[in-house]
Amino acid sequence: MKFLSLVSNEWIKIFSRTRTWVFIALPILIVLGVAIYGKVTEDDTVKSNWKQEVTQQNKELKSQIAEAKKDNSPKFVAQSLENEYKQNQYALKNDISPYETTSWKFMKDMAPLSSLLGLFVIVIASDIVAGEFAKGTIKMLLIRPYSRWKILLSKLIATLAFAFFLWVILVVATWLFGSILYGFGGMDQPYLSMIDGKVHEKLISEYVLANMGLEFIEFAVTVFLAFMVSTLFYSSSVAIGISLFLTFAGNALVLFISSKSWAKYTLFPNMDLTQYLDEGLQVVKGMSLSFSLGMLAIYSALFLIITFAVFQKRDVKA
Repeated sequence: MKFLSLVSNEWIKIFSRTRTWVFIALPILIVLGVAIYGKVTEDDTVKSNWKQEVTQQNKELKSQIAEAKKDNSPKFVAQSLENEYKQNQYALKNDISPYETTSWKFMKDMAPLSSLLGLFVIVIASDIVAGEFAKGTIKMLLIRPYSRWKILLSKLIATLAFAFFLWVILVVATWLFGSILYGFGGMDQPYLSMIDGKVHEKLISEYVLANMGLEFIEFAVTVFLAFMVSTLFYSSSVAIGISLFLTFAGNALVLFISSKSWAKYTLFPNMDLTQYLDEGLQVVKGMSLSFSLGMLAIYSALFLIITFAVFQKRDVKA
């Protein structure tokens, strides 16, 4: 019970900050705005004449594929375009309109918004330890009858709980607003994906649920990384800045090292687990979902070992 009071105290600290409520409100407002805008600008003509639209898209895709191959663009670029072309062909042949919006289709389209939540989680995780040292409040925690590792673990659990809470808020908001504006059905809407170079049809609800589960695993690893950085530095602003830099720079670095044989053993190529939901989107070859999960488990363990080892030995400035 005493340990739970520590976690509860950290949870209260997180929600005592104005920025936390901004982090909660902003995704909700964005989802609502996108949902309303999409409904207002919905073109019934395009929806009814979708086959002509898709046929025109495929003409443009043919040119883009040829240009990508001619310019020696990265292989995954041409592969992604070819996959889209094949999916369009399948949709035309099997009368599956890509312009049919349902609540589940809306949830899929809003999935990239999870990247914004990742930034919010980085800010919280980066500040939760470094902020205590910057303000000097860490001394008040350390004089309490708790071991250092329990204090640090309570902060970690509170941060993970907030990440999960933020993720649930996004899921509920996208489903609710999508359902109100586009109807509460759509679970059986077909979704096209690539397996072994061929188009396969599955339920969009399966894709959305799998995508959400993989995104939360990514969230957890992001928390572990930012949490480690927060423990290494006394300044919360420095910790936040470094965590954000590592995230952005790491994602950009993937493109430069994608051709290297050792690239798959680095952190950031494995961070995007949703790449395995659609074949051909992998920037770094030779990886699989099980491989990436294993690598993330290793890196997470490393981050946590460093975090707890440093915090146990760290001096508190007077």
